Amino acid sequence: MKRTCLLFRIVVGLLILTAGRASADEITVTDLAGRTVTVTRPVHRIVLAEARQLVSLSFVDKAVIERVVGVAGIGQFDPEARRAYEALHPSFASVPQLDDGSGNLSAELTIAQEPDLVIMSGHVGPDPRREALMDTFAAAGIATVFIDFRADPYDNTIPSVALLGRVLGTEATASEFVDFYREHRQRVVERVATLSDRPTVLLHMQASGEDRCCTSPSSANLGRFIREAGGTNIGENVVRGAFAQLTPEYVLAQDPDIYIGTGGRHLANSNGIVAGPGISETEALSSLRAIAAMPVLSELSAMHNGRAHGLWHNFTNSPLNIVALEVMATWFHPEAFSDLDPNETVREINTRFLPVPFEGAAWASLPKE
Repeated sequence: MKRTCLLFRIVVGLLILTAGRASADEITVTDLAGRTVTVTRPVHRIVLAEARQLVSLSFVDKAVIERVVGVAGIGQFDPEARRAYEALHPSFASVPQLDDGSGNLSAELTIAQEPDLVIMSGHVGPDPRREALMDTFAAAGIATVFIDFRADPYDNTIPSVALLGRVLGTEATASEFVDFYREHRQRVVERVATLSDRPTVLLHMQASGEDRCCTSPSSANLGRFIREAGGTNIGENVVRGAFAQLTPEYVLAQDPDIYIGTGGRHLANSNGIVAGPGISETEALSSLRAIAAMPVLSELSAMHNGRAHGLWHNFTNSPLNIVALEVMATWFHPEAFSDLDPNETVREINTRFLPVPFEGAAWASLPKE
């Protein structure tokens, strides 16, 4: 009888252990910082080091907002997009903000939220503070993964989306978007490979009426997109590091074939380019006209021959960057890409992947004089 009871207890114990293993799944991943991280799924409580990465996470889980228990950097989240997510999930408006006073994630406030996972992102190059923060979370038993849609979005968007799918347990959805992204990118790249013309391009980052001309990227960030879309970035060979200020003399001497200024709602008070969620076509075009009238820029041929454009800056920081690639291709090679409609790509993304549709004038172009 005693032996029967003992066997019964062993069987019950094994069943309990098996049930626990079925509900908790440990996976080991390599993040975009090259770190090996073990994550226990399902992940119920997520902290975002950048609130605007909610959009990126939504590509692989439309209901991911329900798992977010804290954010930092809410001021970088386009206000119209943020309000749209709050309208869909009113509780997001009261999610704790975990900034340390300077817009960065606070270790103390984050640990207090008892997250299962912290998602880091956003910095170009080595970042000792970020690395120390992830070490602190590891010591507290909190998993962290680093994604990247900013430093090298061309190469890192696909692995970042795949990584999010793995840690969130939504591999099938992530794979569906990766296939979509790769198909759209390959269509541009394969066609560009058949073209010999490479127009010169000035990419003016965060184009503001209060800044000297012009902050430009090297091959980092959207700089790489210029090359892949069939253009020649005039900043690539002279900029050391990710971004740098080009001299007015250099810009005028180059007189690039095409001008692209990036911006968003945050530049409205500095007479900069305004584009993105919630922005009307009239607003976007008006802001581009103001930039085109600035000293130095007004002397560029592109401003007068219909080859000056404005682009939403935050295309640089989400999987939506595929739209920026397509838009550039149509600007650089309008005849070769006459059948390509980036607006249709946005509509398909909204229908298939995003819980909150992307709406607004994300780009604008000056007409030829």
